[in-house]
Amino acid sequence: MSTVLAAQLAKISAKSSNPLDLKAQKKAHSKSLLFDPEVAASQDFDTIYQLCLEGYEELCQIDKRFIPFSRTLFSEQSKREERLQMTSMQNQELDQVLESFLSLVGARILLRPAIKAVEWLVRRFRVHEHNQLCLVLTFLPYHTTPLFATLLSILPKTLEPLLKFLHPYIESVATPPRHAIVYTATHNLNFFAAVNKYILKACLLGHHYAALLSFWATLAAEAIAGIIDQSVSGRQEVQRRNQEDVLLRILPFLNEGLSMRQVPDMRVGCYMIVTVIASKMDLDDKALTATMEAVVSNWTANTTHAGMICLTVLAQRRLALKLPKKVLKAVMSIQGVENDLLVLSRQYQVSKLTAGLILGTLDRLHKEEVTSCLTFIRTAIEGRLMNSGHLSLVINKILAAADHEEAAQKDEQDIQGQLADLILRLVDSEVVGVLVQEIISDTKIDTDKLEAKLQMVFRPRNDIHIPKPQDMAMADAREELQEESFESIAKHIPTRTAYEISFLSHSKSYVFGSLTEAFLVASSSVLDLTTFSDLPVLRKELIMSEPLFVSFFIRYWCGPHSSSSRAAAITCVHESLPNVRTSNDVQILIPYVLYALADPNEKVRYAATELIIKLKDIYSQKETEEENLTTRTILGEDSIYGSADETKAISWLSVDVASKFVRDVLVPSLEEFRQDEKYIARLLVHSLNATDGSKHSRSPKKALKKEIRAVILTSLCSHVVNTPLNSVKLRLLQMLNEIEKIGSISKSKLLVPLLLGVENRGDLELKNLCDQEHVDVSRLMDECVKIVAPNDRDGVQTLQRISLMSGSHSSIILQKAAAQRLRSMWPFLKSDIQMSLATALLDIAVNPPANNSNRGSQGDAMDMLRTIHLSVDILQSFIDRLPTISSNSDNSPSSVKRRRTSNGHVDSQHESSHHATQQGLRQTTIVLELVEGSKEGSDLQLMKGLFKVLGNLQHSKNELGIESGYLQSLALGSLHTVVERARTSPRVHVERSAVRADLVIDCFTTTSSPQVQQAALLLMSSLAGVVPELIIHSVMPVFTFMGTSLLRLSDDYSAHVVDQTIASVIPPLVQALRKQKGGALPGASELLLSFAAAFEHIPVHRRKALFSSLIEKLGPEEYLFALLVLLRDRYADNKRIVGFIQDFIGRYDALILLKTLEKYLDVIIDSLKPKATISSYFLTFSDGRTRPSIALNLLSLPPQIFRTQRLLSKSARVLAKKDKEADQLRLIYSRLVEQTLLLADQVQPYATLPGACDQMLDALLSLLSLEESIASLDTLLKRGNDHIRRQVLKSLEHRIHTENSGNHAAQRACLDFLPELTNVVESSSDLLLKHKTVSCIDRIVEKYGKKDIDRVAGVMKVISTDKCLAADDPKLRVISLLCLATSVEILRDAVVPIIPQALPIAMDHIAATLQQEQPDERLHNAVFSFVGALLIYIPWIITGRYLDRILTISYGSANASLSSGCNESRKDAMGLIAKKSDPHECFAALFRSWHSAMSEGVEAVSEHLDMLRLTIEHHPKSMIAKQSNTLLPLFLEVFDLRRIQCTPRTDETYEDHEIDQVERSVNNVIIKMIYKLSDVAFRPLFSTMLDWATASGNKQEQQGKIYRQITWYSFLATFFDTLQSIVTSYASFVIEDAVEVLCTITLDDHNSTTLWTRLVAALHSSFEHDQDDFWQSPSHFSTISVPLIDQLTKASSLPSSDALTSCITELAVAAELPDHHKSLNAAILPHMRSDNGAVRLAAIQCEMSLTQKLGEEWLSLLPEMLPFISELQEDDDEKVEREVGRWILMIEGILGESLDSMLL
Repeated sequence: MSTVLAAQLAKISAKSSNPLDLKAQKKAHSKSLLFDPEVAASQDFDTIYQLCLEGYEELCQIDKRFIPFSRTLFSEQSKREERLQMTSMQNQELDQVLESFLSLVGARILLRPAIKAVEWLVRRFRVHEHNQLCLVLTFLPYHTTPLFATLLSILPKTLEPLLKFLHPYIESVATPPRHAIVYTATHNLNFFAAVNKYILKACLLGHHYAALLSFWATLAAEAIAGIIDQSVSGRQEVQRRNQEDVLLRILPFLNEGLSMRQVPDMRVGCYMIVTVIASKMDLDDKALTATMEAVVSNWTANTTHAGMICLTVLAQRRLALKLPKKVLKAVMSIQGVENDLLVLSRQYQVSKLTAGLILGTLDRLHKEEVTSCLTFIRTAIEGRLMNSGHLSLVINKILAAADHEEAAQKDEQDIQGQLADLILRLVDSEVVGVLVQEIISDTKIDTDKLEAKLQMVFRPRNDIHIPKPQDMAMADAREELQEESFESIAKHIPTRTAYEISFLSHSKSYVFGSLTEAFLVASSSVLDLTTFSDLPVLRKELIMSEPLFVSFFIRYWCGPHSSSSRAAAITCVHESLPNVRTSNDVQILIPYVLYALADPNEKVRYAATELIIKLKDIYSQKETEEENLTTRTILGEDSIYGSADETKAISWLSVDVASKFVRDVLVPSLEEFRQDEKYIARLLVHSLNATDGSKHSRSPKKALKKEIRAVILTSLCSHVVNTPLNSVKLRLLQMLNEIEKIGSISKSKLLVPLLLGVENRGDLELKNLCDQEHVDVSRLMDECVKIVAPNDRDGVQTLQRISLMSGSHSSIILQKAAAQRLRSMWPFLKSDIQMSLATALLDIAVNPPANNSNRGSQGDAMDMLRTIHLSVDILQSFIDRLPTISSNSDNSPSSVKRRRTSNGHVDSQHESSHHATQQGLRQTTIVLELVEGSKEGSDLQLMKGLFKVLGNLQHSKNELGIESGYLQSLALGSLHTVVERARTSPRVHVERSAVRADLVIDCFTTTSSPQVQQAALLLMSSLAGVVPELIIHSVMPVFTFMGTSLLRLSDDYSAHVVDQTIASVIPPLVQALRKQKGGALPGASELLLSFAAAFEHIPVHRRKALFSSLIEKLGPEEYLFALLVLLRDRYADNKRIVGFIQDFIGRYDALILLKTLEKYLDVIIDSLKPKATISSYFLTFSDGRTRPSIALNLLSLPPQIFRTQRLLSKSARVLAKKDKEADQLRLIYSRLVEQTLLLADQVQPYATLPGACDQMLDALLSLLSLEESIASLDTLLKRGNDHIRRQVLKSLEHRIHTENSGNHAAQRACLDFLPELTNVVESSSDLLLKHKTVSCIDRIVEKYGKKDIDRVAGVMKVISTDKCLAADDPKLRVISLLCLATSVEILRDAVVPIIPQALPIAMDHIAATLQQEQPDERLHNAVFSFVGALLIYIPWIITGRYLDRILTISYGSANASLSSGCNESRKDAMGLIAKKSDPHECFAALFRSWHSAMSEGVEAVSEHLDMLRLTIEHHPKSMIAKQSNTLLPLFLEVFDLRRIQCTPRTDETYEDHEIDQVERSVNNVIIKMIYKLSDVAFRPLFSTMLDWATASGNKQEQQGKIYRQITWYSFLATFFDTLQSIVTSYASFVIEDAVEVLCTITLDDHNSTTLWTRLVAALHSSFEHDQDDFWQSPSHFSTISVPLIDQLTKASSLPSSDALTSCITELAVAAELPDHHKSLNAAILPHMRSDNGAVRLAAIQCEMSLTQKLGEEWLSLLPEMLPFISELQEDDDEKVEREVGRWILMIEGILGESLDSMLL
């Protein structure tokens, strides 16, 4: 219970402040942000206020919001405010003002004026104590600045619970890192809530600022992410509950934050938190919807971007795609929202949000402005903001909206038309057109119906492109023609063409456009189609003789028209062909029928199959004459593509071949054609390649012959080359490019003219041609370059030429396509073609064309080289072709000579040489980059060439000064790759003659480029694993150079390179060194020296890992000691080296470390030899360093290693196993001890080394457990070297002191060791060894003695003999006494047999030393420690003669003028005697020893009296009462001190002031005794003492009586003054003697004067404290008053008239009766007429004192006084006359009236 109470009191004390604790107040006042504590403590509040007010006023000028605080915090009154004196309510109000100011000043806290202002809050209002949280949160955004560390330095040790995480940083005065704050916010939710509350309050007050909100936002986001991660659980229910708890904590704060419209940064921070929550938690759609609505609520232009990011994340997490109306309306109201989405799409997934916005917008078209809505939709789609799924959903929604809308009436929004325009723009978009087309083709909506409804064509085609203005004009024309009839349109069509014979001609047609418009209208009516077919301009009647009719419909169905009209065009041709035998061949239809069969629309394909049937019928007519069949004319043979060469270039089929193709190839697969648009391509490839037809459901009954297939291929290719329709080219090329060759007929040869035809056309021309047909020019060019086959050498050269051409007339699209084609078919090219092409590309890359317009080909060539796979042969060829850079400049003069001989003109030869050098460097750069980037760059064939290149580069650097670090890095890197491959492939054989290790080392040592050094090291590392014998002998300079270069770099890659080098090079290096004659140590020392020399330059964070790797590869058991020697020797002055070594070696086990230290000691021992061997490898005995100084430095390391906790714990774990490893550890340990002893013997001649050896031995002995150490000491103590034995025992003593007392094994070992120690004490003659032995015994007895008392008692008997205690050596005596003192506590009563022997010896020792001129203070203190122990544990044994001897010695010690320590030791022992011994024995001893004390002097007497006082104080009243008769003689003896010292006076007697001092002490002691006695018990004593003081004798004893009376009345003065009214009655005993003294005293000597003074003082005390009217009694008053007043007659001889005056005055006060006053006055007045002026003056002064003390009460006797006063006014004595005047003034002052009228 007392413990709990003590804890509560301590807690209250810690929180309370004591205003009287000035030291604490000063310390609190010294806390300052601006000043050092010493300066701050000396400042007053006025000074601080003036300084801080300046800062505050500057703040007011910066921000007017600070002005109101001038009336509160910075007012004049604030200097006087003290928080401790305020009420709780006042402090709360003050806290609000302080927190408001702190939140406002936070924005400017880094400014000097702000710090000054906050300084006032710290110094005056103690905000760092009373407002800790607010103050810290104000400074927290600046936690990385030194200002925050200053704040931490003034915080009190007792922090608020929420700020406990700052404790480590307060102690180290360091700034907390960010992760510590985040961790606290994550795991301490109360702290996180406090931060949020602070932020909200600052925002509500308008005190927020950007830095605060930015800090809070990032902190909150990270903290919430961590909190959510902590809530994750394997059980779903638990996780859900945890996440609900998180939301309950966070959502209220988010609601308040999102409601702050005027604080944008706050909302942005809330958005971040919402984003984190949405990303980390699985929220349902309801919660996500509500969150989205909260996000858009009250957002402003400043927060929309951040809000959009938040919405993006929330939308992605929702299952529903449709957005809430509130969210949709808010987002769409943002101006340029589509641009925001585009920006966001670069970092976030906006697909779902965009889709939701578009779907919502489409639903609200009738409520919103259509144009802006559709613009947003188009921008979003073309911006590729949605994935394919969402895009498909949106496109279908747009199509459905267009299908449901009706044509607009007047004054209505044309929603249908604008939707149609949107669809058309999307279909024609370069970005998403293809995707939109695919989506439309897969839609379930009837696109034909929709096309007709919208009156436009948006059918999905693979070759659609952006429509041109003329297409838009046609669309407009359609709208105009919509209301016109076909007849009205047909009227405007001419009846004939001017000169056109075919609409497939390459020349421009002037009537095709009109016919197309008419056919578009007519296609919806069968009757109109018939009428259109019969138009004169088409000349239907000549259908079989001229191609005009057929060519129109061919061009139409191959154009960008609606599927229904295209199908109608095919049907028109089908129906117009005759059904009867004809002599003309219509094979012109075959290529275009193939085109139609690949149409995406099923109607078109169906119409094409019908036309095939018609062709079959035409070709199936049976002729009786076979020659008629072969002589048929071909329709359009001379004019189908115009009259130019295009038609002539057509390779026509014979009729039988055409018939066979139609009949055997096309007709059997009609049904497949109708179902699958891609079937025709597969069938054509299958048929012409003559492959197995099992893959097709229907294949030709009979495979076509090779000749027929070749003819068909040739014909189709000729049509592709010469047709003017790019759409046909594209579609047929897609089919034909799957065919390589048929027999000797190569498809590439047939189609190359097409590639050559587009080669010289520019992008603009090609684009215009393709746009007219809505063909994608990129796809067309891709198909054109596919014409070239890999085995076509000429074609490849053509592609090469195209891909690298660069000019104003070349097509970039074609170039890209050609380049891509080359890349794709590169693996299939023949090796010689690859070599030729690669060489050409390299030449272009190295030597770009001179024409600036063709400079782009250089980059294209480089791109090509980088993307194609270069074989080993090509790379080897590139390397072999590299020029020798130095050869280009061998004959050029030096730069100095050029400057000397230059005449100001350019040397053309030098210029040419410089150009050649630059070209060579460029070529080398390109080739090395290609080798590095190639997969074949690791082939071993390249090694020799790469080394050659490296040598060339190094030569150019050394000879010509050409810096080529990059090239060297490339070459070295490529070589490293090659060697690494050889190292990892065991079967690969490395040609050793190709390896140039010297070249690699030269590169490493001569460059300053870290990259080159890193690459060289990596290469050497790899070479060491492949051909170690080639690099081992030359690698040492590398490590030397590493120490000055690479080891100093702090980047991770450099560390990796060094680690790789160490791991690869050092193992083979060590193996090679071991084979040398001198062993591996000399070489390894050189290696280690390189690393040791670089230690200080190696980045701190890399040192441990680097040296660990080094030693692991070298072998820690063999070389760790060498590294320790080098580091310690080289960095003797580096204080951090020991810490590094301790940390570094901590990874090794105990055995390795002990072996290492064993070798380390060998080095030290060897270093002290005249001819050092092993140490010479590591140590340099020069530069003024001596061998002892080196050894001393080295010796300082092992003790610190031995004492590391890691080694201690590891050794303990090994020994605990008790196996072979433990035995080995003990063996090594014993060898270490032997080494240390040997070294200790060796270093004896040197002054500084023995101490170092002792420290090492001490540390070594501390390594093992105490029991293990003691076990090994038995052998060590038997060695002859007493110095080592002393050190061992000293170490053991220290170990025992630090050992845990609960260690039973150690306890048993120590007690068992006591006999051995006793034997050393008895047998050894070495005093120093005995010292250590007894000290060790003392430590063992103190620690474990209670466990074996008998054994300890036996040891103490030996200690108390002449071997120790009675020995002549003073130090041994001291140690023995201390050991005995310790044993007393342990043995208690068991020590009694030793006391008769030990105590007298101890007393003799101290008595002897006190007689010396310089007493041995240590012996003095030891004896009293021994005595004190006896008094504490067995006080009953100190009695009689022992006690008398102790007291006598104590008095001698007190008079010996010893140090304060000795005095304290003696007084402590005397105090124990007073407290512990029997009071009767003590008082008796004090009585017996009084004269001894008195003879020793005042100090001894004072201690004697102190002991008497302590004894009286310590024992109870009953005990003191029993001893009163014993005490009375003692006090009487003490009282007689004055008489004894003064009778007679000698040089050795006490001085008067010393006697007075003693009497004062005696009086105090008697008072202490009186307190313990009752009145009944004390009165007899008092009477006896009075009798003793007043006893009369002969005249010789009369002087002695005076001395006793002086002492007696001195006591009475103290007696009455201390006990006051309680003992006033005791005055009755002394009245008689006092009157006698007053009457008889003569005052003619010093003693009588002293007696008179003491008597008057005693009477004064008695009068003063009379409260029982004792002196009012007439018997008492009259007895004393007369002799007392008669003393006035002795005024001239009185020592002090004031004492007498004061005494008479106190008597008058005590005797307050008027009669007594009258009698006093009557007795005094006669003395005013005395003849003696001194008597008159004394009487007047007495009356004045009475007048002043009693006032009007005394002046009632004035009438009696007036005559005397009148007489004295004219006294002859000026002093008398002056005093009378003062008396009169006093009387007048009291009475308030003048005495002039009363005086005569």
